[in-house]
Amino acid sequence: MSWIKRIGISLLLAVLLGGSGTYIWAKLPVTVDREKADAAVELLANRSVGELGYKEGYFEHEGRSLHYVEAGTGEPIVFLHGFPSFWFSFLRQVEHFGGDYRVIAIDGLGAGKSDAPSNVEAYQLEAMGAHLAALLDHLGEERIHIVGHDWGSAFAIGFAQSYPDRVLSVTGISAPALNASLHALEVDPKARKSAAYVERFKRANPPLLVLLGTAASIYDGAYRPLVEDGKLSPDEGTLFRNGTSDAKRTNAHINWYRANIPHPDDLSETDFWPSRDARVTAPALYIWGDDDPIYNKVAMDRLTILSDQSRMVTFPGVGHWPHVRRAEEVNIAMAEHIAAASPANAD
Repeated sequence: MSWIKRIGISLLLAVLLGGSGTYIWAKLPVTVDREKADAAVELLANRSVGELGYKEGYFEHEGRSLHYVEAGTGEPIVFLHGFPSFWFSFLRQVEHFGGDYRVIAIDGLGAGKSDAPSNVEAYQLEAMGAHLAALLDHLGEERIHIVGHDWGSAFAIGFAQSYPDRVLSVTGISAPALNASLHALEVDPKARKSAAYVERFKRANPPLLVLLGTAASIYDGAYRPLVEDGKLSPDEGTLFRNGTSDAKRTNAHINWYRANIPHPDDLSETDFWPSRDARVTAPALYIWGDDDPIYNKVAMDRLTILSDQSRMVTFPGVGHWPHVRRAEEVNIAMAEHIAAASPANAD
């Protein structure tokens, strides 16, 4: 029976070594190769018409760096993507508005080529708002038009609430402000039920994400349908697949949930960034698809109450990606909204 013991010991050692290797891998910091050009930037630059001048940069604030991509000149429009994605989710808007505006698309902390710190507190929207404000100072932009999708929408609207003097207009796509969402969690059983996935997200870790095949699930759930429907080209789909396939980055990006959405039973006043009753004073455009499973009427009603001047555009039969699925119509609505809020068009 000695050979059975030897096999058993060998298997045990393999398991221990594999487990140790996995643990070490999961604990190693996420790195960024800044010398390697962003393939998504190269794709847009290679097919651009005119002198948009696509370029990428990094900006460090309090020891953390954000990666951003910009093109064009004029009044600035800042784009903030959602989860699970990176700056490229606004490719249709970057290409459309880059001829008339300075477009700045940012990789959120944990995503794309931005830093992915391990401490959850770094992902609090208040801290990231300060980072964004510092980036605008670095870029020499005092006031901006700001656009966000999903988590980027919550961030963009919250930034408009926190820094009203820096925002000319705000466009939120497919998600309300954080204080409106938390209000819904507080009072609406339907919102609590639909947000149950958040608690599951918060328990994730890199090895588990690999084991569950999360990278494939992200692509199959979010991007493959857009490619199959002709809303993204195969090359664009490949960039999204590659840009969302790193389990450690996905886990870091989940820190947005861990840092900002407590369990509904644990909500406190300090969670309502920037505050429970913080208002949106800038002109606001809110865009939704009426098939979006994330839509919550209680949250949107609350956001409307908190907005001084807002308009909502809803696309029938569209889910969570109206700015991709109905890009032309979204761009038209955004162009009208941004032009109306432009100082150049002031009476």
